[in-house]
Amino acid sequence: MKTMQTLFVAFLLFAVLSGCSAKKEKHSESAGKADTLIDASGRTVLLPPKVSKVVSPFTMYTRLIVAMGGCDQLVGVSHSCVLPEEMRSCCGTLTRLPDVGQFGANIELIASLQPDIIFASQPDVATFSSKTNATVVSVSFPHEVPMLEMFDRQIDLIGKTMRLEHNGDSLKQFIHDVLERVVSVTASIPDSVRPKAYFAWTTWTGNILNTVTEFDPIELAGGINVARDAKKFSKGERGIIVSREHILKWNPDVIFVSRYQKQAWHTDGSTKPIPVTTGDVIADPLLQSIEAIKNKRVYYTTAFCNWWPQQRALAQVLYMAKLLHPELFTDLDVEREGNRIFKRFYGADSLYTEMARDLELYSWKS
Repeated sequence: MKTMQTLFVAFLLFAVLSGCSAKKEKHSESAGKADTLIDASGRTVLLPPKVSKVVSPFTMYTRLIVAMGGCDQLVGVSHSCVLPEEMRSCCGTLTRLPDVGQFGANIELIASLQPDIIFASQPDVATFSSKTNATVVSVSFPHEVPMLEMFDRQIDLIGKTMRLEHNGDSLKQFIHDVLERVVSVTASIPDSVRPKAYFAWTTWTGNILNTVTEFDPIELAGGINVARDAKKFSKGERGIIVSREHILKWNPDVIFVSRYQKQAWHTDGSTKPIPVTTGDVIADPLLQSIEAIKNKRVYYTTAFCNWWPQQRALAQVLYMAKLLHPELFTDLDVEREGNRIFKRFYGADSLYTEMARDLELYSWKS
């Protein structure tokens, strides 16, 4: 019996390791092809003929690399803002990779890893280019670029650089198919009947008065971001600080309160209280005339973390659509679809269920 158990465990281990290493063959098949591309900063970049060592100093890029099957090419990543479901990335090995610091602050470590490619934000291109021998590809776009377009363009750049174009096309198709389920319904809803929503970016500075002028999930879900008209006062920044008078004037029908994860904000075990709870918002004596407060339509939602966590943004569109238009999405199972999205990115079951529980997201299940 013990022999059979040992063989079974060995078989499972082999299956897991085979699954993690299967993508390596695809990489070797496309190796040896030199090419050029125009990166996000408009630079013509000559790509190395073989890409086997990649540094990703921005977690937003790492998420796409993982979803395209590029785990075995990564040699260094930023550990900043790696979310709980992302801890399962690369068969659980993502955070075992060297931590190059937030936005690649540890230049010396990056140089020592001798990467072929560094994916960079536009302001960091010159620094990485001058202090390493790597080819630097900018994949950051201005925040005015719509979320879906940004995902597409980043996937194209990363996919071509890492010779993962086929995987990239598959990921883009998946993303478009997910959003089509909602956008095919909400795109025709006129502004006159769209619910007005306020996104309280409490995870920024811990106050309900922090918000953003552009929040694509609200618009894609068939709502109106009430702060969008404040863009002309934002001095080019997406995040702004408003007053309670602004919120009263906007009179949102729904308020979304952002959260990262349930009180545990840091992997070192330290915790902080939730800066603003939905109960705090509903009980705010200065906001009692707002429709969202009167109807108790105040919900937790996910937050930015190294800008868009793509898997969460997709699920967030579905979540918000059902909250904003329950009559239009009676058959939309947000939890089931969320788990499907998270599994597509990270390969494990029930990841959305775990996140929704930790963040106390609204549940339609009794």
